[in-house]
Amino acid sequence: MELINNQSVKIHYDGSGERIRSHQMKASYVSASIEGFDTIYREAYKEANRIYKSKINTEILLEGGFQEGSLWWWLKLFTSESESQQSIETVSVSRSVLNSIQYAINLLRQMDLTTTEIVIKDTADGFEVDIDGERVVLDELQCAILTNPKIRSAISDIATPLTEDGIDTLTIDHGISSCPKIQITKEDKNNLVLRRSHKHIVEEGEIFGFYYVETLSYNPRSKWKLISKDNPAHSVTVSITDPKFLKRVSDNQEKFSKDDLLEVEGVWYKEKTKLTGKATVNYTITKVKDHIPAEEKQWKLL
Repeated sequence: MELINNQSVKIHYDGSGERIRSHQMKASYVSASIEGFDTIYREAYKEANRIYKSKINTEILLEGGFQEGSLWWWLKLFTSESESQQSIETVSVSRSVLNSIQYAINLLRQMDLTTTEIVIKDTADGFEVDIDGERVVLDELQCAILTNPKIRSAISDIATPLTEDGIDTLTIDHGISSCPKIQITKEDKNNLVLRRSHKHIVEEGEIFGFYYVETLSYNPRSKWKLISKDNPAHSVTVSITDPKFLKRVSDNQEKFSKDDLLEVEGVWYKEKTKLTGKATVNYTITKVKDHIPAEEKQWKLL
């Protein structure tokens, strides 16, 4: 049996400006906002289906309307699945999606404007993100929504009308007591309009020891390829940030060739660009302790 859920979401822009009080807003803002909301809910349900192995189909319809001194419309969310309604600890997937969207928006509102990259780390309890020095825990769906670039871009689009003089608030009302209204004000706009990247760290650790130089670069922004002395089958592509080493390189005090040996210290982290994507490993050498040219390394290592 197919179960169908009909959820209404009220989108309400308000303010003291003459245009908004006359139920007017730039057409480009309205179209981008409508498309943004459509993207947010569609992508959020896609993430939920991947995480909970559910098969919820989503259809979003628009219903416009006016009231004095504002511009608003309804989004009609129709979700359906052919089997029994999925639930997570007695909370439906649909309710979890709405709560997670709200949670992600509230986190973005709280982030300092200097935070242009969202760093998320896996923990034993789930996922953590740093908000002004405080570690905040996320569950899997909240993490998936926050790291979805389409959703973050869409959140920026729905907040953009608040950059217009006279448009002061955006209210998102899901009409559910357990999911309070999302109130976005002009003071929040910069935090939400800002296009941030993200880094999802799955695992991290240290790198140290002796490595042969396979390929090198005198450009400090380029990466080096190194091969482990103890395990020649293990090669790493690294960024070198050691300032003293880079200065010696730029001043031509260091000359390199293939098979030179470096003693290094650094860090590595395993990263996912999306929660459901593949992980890649990034290496950074923070200190070059020694450089042994190829012609010297035999006697120097004895």
